[in-house]
Amino acid sequence: ELQSQVLFETSGSSGTPKWIALSKDALRVSADAVNAHLEVTTNSCWGLALPIHHVGGFGIAARAFAAGCRFEHFAPRWQPETFTRWITDFQITHTSLVPTQVHDLVAGQHRAPQCLRAVVVGGGRLDEATGRAARALGWPVLASYGMTEAGSQIATQGLELLDSPYSPEPLGLLPCREARSSDSGRIEIRGEALFRGWLRQEKSGWRFEER
Repeated sequence: ELQSQVLFETSGSSGTPKWIALSKDALRVSADAVNAHLEVTTNSCWGLALPIHHVGGFGIAARAFAAGCRFEHFAPRWQPETFTRWITDFQITHTSLVPTQVHDLVAGQHRAPQCLRAVVVGGGRLDEATGRAARALGWPVLASYGMTEAGSQIATQGLELLDSPYSPEPLGLLPCREARSSDSGRIEIRGEALFRGWLRQEKSGWRFEER
């Protein structure tokens, strides 16, 4: 039942940690959608500076595989100066960071290498002041919203917004998603890049629960 699934541990924004099962097909759908949205080609290079055991990091490797482009892993301990030099050395075109990493780049006044086309910022909200400071240093930061259950990104800003001052909004849905607001105010999403179910540990052992 789980042979074609990849498992990621998550607690979401709150709650008890659990394992989320995503099919390889779902991860590929997500990867293709992000690549198309960010104009990734075979000449691009995805750079990974996030933990690969989380869906946000694993998704970068999946996108490189789907695009047939280069993939590089930033292995050293996080240091903004080292990271900036690494981008130049390996001619990284696309990467993903969390807001704290963007803050570090801004605080150190590190200028973005010209090869970089897009920095997807996830794992939290990048505030407007930091985003604008990053843009002033040449970092092509784009806000995004995602979750493990959706195989990474749900909504991500487009490259066309890089011509305007940074703002956390608007956030456009990726082409593989549909979304609506329920009567209770919840956001409901659907699409092919959703999780298959949960793997829960109980007294009798592990049990897989279908979505």
